[in-house]
Amino acid sequence: MTTYQAVIIGGGPAGHTAAVRIAQLGGKVALVERDFIGSICTNWGCTPSKSMIESAKVAKTIADGAYYGVDVATYAVNFGRVAERRDQVIQQTRASITDLLQHHCVDIFQGEGRILSPNEVAVKGGKLDPDGETMKYDGESRMLTTENIIIATGSQPMIPGFIDSNDPGIVSSNRLISIKELPETLTIIGGGVIGLEFATIFSNLGTKVTIIEFLDRVLAQMDEEISSTITDLMEENGVTVLTAYKCLAIADGMVTAENMHTGETITIPSPMTLVAIGRKAVINQQMFDTAGLEYTPKGVGVDAHMRTNVKGIWAVGDATGRSILAHVGIQQGVVAAENIMRKDGQNLRKMDYAIIPAVIYSIPEIVGVGTVPENLEGIQFSRVPFSKNLRAGIENYPEGFLKVWIRENHVIAAQALGHHVYEIMQELANMIAMETPIAAVSEIIHAHPTYAEIIRSALESAQGKAVDFYL
Repeated sequence: MTTYQAVIIGGGPAGHTAAVRIAQLGGKVALVERDFIGSICTNWGCTPSKSMIESAKVAKTIADGAYYGVDVATYAVNFGRVAERRDQVIQQTRASITDLLQHHCVDIFQGEGRILSPNEVAVKGGKLDPDGETMKYDGESRMLTTENIIIATGSQPMIPGFIDSNDPGIVSSNRLISIKELPETLTIIGGGVIGLEFATIFSNLGTKVTIIEFLDRVLAQMDEEISSTITDLMEENGVTVLTAYKCLAIADGMVTAENMHTGETITIPSPMTLVAIGRKAVINQQMFDTAGLEYTPKGVGVDAHMRTNVKGIWAVGDATGRSILAHVGIQQGVVAAENIMRKDGQNLRKMDYAIIPAVIYSIPEIVGVGTVPENLEGIQFSRVPFSKNLRAGIENYPEGFLKVWIRENHVIAAQALGHHVYEIMQELANMIAMETPIAAVSEIIHAHPTYAEIIRSALESAQGKAVDFYL
């Protein structure tokens, strides 16, 4: 019987990254996945949603074609083809991850993994239905012996107790991302990241969308100007945005909500309602109790090295409750893998959560990195609108702005709303992480005309020497 360096339960970004890194370092790894390889991110999350957002972008570009001198007399959204392409991208991504794991000689087991002890994992083998939602077990079980176990069991959508999840008109993000027909109307409960991304997809493909948000503004974790600007842009695109409304009930194709300021109650016809109030870690209470693991409803407890309280058992990704961002899970997977495979006398690697870029794939996109201080004493502020950037002018994407917060000539936080900002924010993330003085970056030649020039513009403006715009 093979004894593995690690058995990983869960094949999402955190799990399969840990598997690859352990294998690179010479360890023998087994990965157990009860759903499709790639798990939520590949099959019901990042990959399909961003695929559909690309279709939404193309639809918007065609609708705006006349501005660029390209007249399109008529066009129609073929949602069946949108869904077909989405599914093709999923399958290609899933196959790519499988190929990567096989290249590194990772043993893949399809089925449900259960921890028996820190050195034993039982796998109840099974096969998925084509829809990927139903596991049919073949009765064959395997016992895997290992030196370490990594829990990477992911997360699931949060559904409030007063909502009947069996109501066919109520969908989670997992289900909505798999639909084959475009809904005429869609009500979204929640104006956070997931809600805005789905509003972007469906409003640009032709669905009438309504967002109901409990707080006074959407994206409450972001700068207020970003919240107000994306709200205006959504409404210009036909989305109804209701903030400070509490959802009271969803039943029989109707949503009842209460205005938190006035107490007024409204009823909205809603044949399809997306509940997008967040995600929570998948907690297997019986298995965790048997293993002696410490956990809360938020996730499995881990230290800075990704160790649980039980020696030899580690946890990464959404299962830890630290973040539901795939790139955080990937980093956690690498940290756990390198700590498992460290040589005698080598220090444990710590997970650093200080600098985490966050992206919202709306149109235009929104990004943020670093922490904006509550006390702005001693903080310098620089703001550059995208209307001042030549690339944005050429492509007719003037909406948005970049905001940078600076302390003692070092960037400490940045947020932006604008076309392709997710591709330029990493430069600022690196500056924050490496504590690079703003002059050191502003003096580097930035290619012209590019969106990245707006970073140089913001840094030069903070130094009083902007040469490409004035306010």
